[in-house]
Formats: sequence, C-alpha cells, structure tokens
Amino acid sequence: MIDYQEIIENLTEQRVKEILDQLEIPYVDKGDYLLMPTYCHNNKNDDASHKLYYYKNSKIFMCYTHCEGQSIFRFLKNYYKAQDIEYDWYRDIYSVIVGNTAPEGFSVPTYKSLRGNYEERQQTKLPTYSKGVLECFVKWYAPEWLSDGISKEAMDKYDIRYSISQNKIIIPHYAATDGALIGIRGRALNEYDIESFGKYMPVQIEGKWYAHQLSLNLYGLYQNKDNIKKTGIVYVAEGEKSVLQAESFSEPNCVVAVCGSQFNKFQLNLLLKLCAPREIIICFDKEEDKNNIYFNKLWKICKKYSEYSQFSFIYDKENLLKMKESPFDNGEKIFKQLVKERIKVK
Repeated sequence: MIDYQEIIENLTEQRVKEILDQLEIPYVDKGDYLLMPTYCHNNKNDDASHKLYYYKNSKIFMCYTHCEGQSIFRFLKNYYKAQDIEYDWYRDIYSVIVGNTAPEGFSVPTYKSLRGNYEERQQTKLPTYSKGVLECFVKWYAPEWLSDGISKEAMDKYDIRYSISQNKIIIPHYAATDGALIGIRGRALNEYDIESFGKYMPVQIEGKWYAHQLSLNLYGLYQNKDNIKKTGIVYVAEGEKSVLQAESFSEPNCVVAVCGSQFNKFQLNLLLKLCAPREIIICFDKEEDKNNIYFNKLWKICKKYSEYSQFSFIYDKENLLKMKESPFDNGEKIFKQLVKERIKVK
C-alpha cells in the first residue's frame, strides 16, 4: 500500500524545483513559497495569472483563481489535463514525484487528458456557508472604490463589507441559481498584501478559508439574471469591480464576472439555463497584443461557443483604455462606444 501522506511529507524543496524545471514551469522563489503561473488549469498557450503558490512548510500548491489547495499528486494531474497531455499515472505522476520503480503489485492505469470535458466540473458541488458569518464585517464604503465609479447603492446591493482587522474590502459571492453564500473574496488595501499575494484572494476567518472554485459560478448573475432575461444581452467581465461599476450606468445592469481571464462551458451553461441571452459579449481587460495573441484569445473564446449563442467581444481599436483597464473603468460613455465597435464572431 502506498502512503501518499508520507511521500508528501518527505518531499524536499529541491525535488519540487526539479519537477517544475522538468515541466518547464517558470517559478520565482519568494523565500517561504514559490510563485508561478496557474498552469494547474491554464494551458501554457493561455494568458495565465501568477497566482499559483507552493508553500514550502505545508507542501501544498494553492491556486487563488480556481483550483485552491492541491497536493503534488493532484497538481500534476491537473497540470496534464490543462496542457491536453495524455498521461500514465505511475510514469508521469508517481515516478516523477518519488523517482523510483513501482512497488510490487502496483496497478498502473492509463488516463487520457480531459481538457474541454466539463463533466467533472458540472458534478462538483460548491460549498455553502451561513450568511451570518458576514456579520463579523462592518458596513463601510471604501474611498478607493467610491472614487473608482462604484456607488454606495451598488455596494449595498452586492452586500460589500469591510474587514477592519484585515484591511480588506469584503466581497461575498452568491450562487447564481439560489443565492446561497458560496465564498468570500477580499480586495486587499495593504500594499504588502497586494505585493505578496495580489489584490484579490479568498478571505480567512478564524483559520478557515472561505474559498470556492470561481469557474463554477458567475459573480453578479444571481442579482442581474432578470435584467439579462429582459434585454437578451449579457456582458461578461473579468472582475467583480466591473459588475459594481455598471450598477451606476443608465441601462439595466446585465454584467457578470468570471473573476479571471477565462470563460468556460460550465459558465456558458449557467447563462443559457438561467437567462438564455441572444448575445454574449466578452468584456475583458485590455492587454498588450503582440502578434495578435490577445485578439486571437478573445476570438477563440467566442468561436468555441458560437453555436450556442451570438458571441462578440470588445477590442479597443481606438486606444480608449489604458493597459489593464476594463471596458467599465472610464464610465458609461466610453463603455458604450466600445460596445458599438465590438467584434462579432459568427
């Protein structure tokens, strides 16, 4: 019998680095942890954020955009799937980790990559939490968000709060189907937190992380699905902030957020089931576009699902946005101009 926990406990930092080097996964040694792209769910051809951490003390890979905590075994399995690589469990996972021959009587099944197969995700049940846990946070309107086009009314509608002890804006996430609390994210205001972990990450309360798989929901869909039904249009943004900013626009709010830079079949099915929009408009943040990589990424997302609905995407041809700005950052007038000039994919 294989003692997986013992293997993990005996895993050295050097061996982890060797594995990452073998897989050609770039990493930065930050002392207590290694920082790398989220190749646990992003293909290397995708634009992966650098929010995958390997914590040396706990020997856990933590993905702050989708996969959450992973052992080295689960990380390798996720990595092969994301890269669309067929793999043998013993040869490509067990042997990679321990570097020796299979134990006597060891069964060696062969697995095929399941990239593009979302059945596992569809069967995954998101956690639910008591909404009472939010009472440990206060109602406060952060000046940083007020000056960024987010009104007090918008923060009230989406139940935005503030953590005094953590100095974070608290963003509850509710299930699109029934409004159950499924996770809590925090927008860091401390510069140290922003530099070390990024602006957004799950919130920890009394040692418990209130995290969820972001790819299994759409932020704002629970609150805005009736508007989407009526208008027949949905705007898919990257971050929660875009949903909140759109609340101040003159038109009904039809914005949802993927909380990342990918849009998947599970999220598409949520929209089709709950709203049946006639057009889905991808409104991701502006990025550099050397060799049309960014344009092609948006085109591929739309083309992949174009049989299910009319798809289009915002592409800033007139340089109305700065790099990393969302189409919502500069107000309704600029947003409407960007929408008017959107790229339609057939």
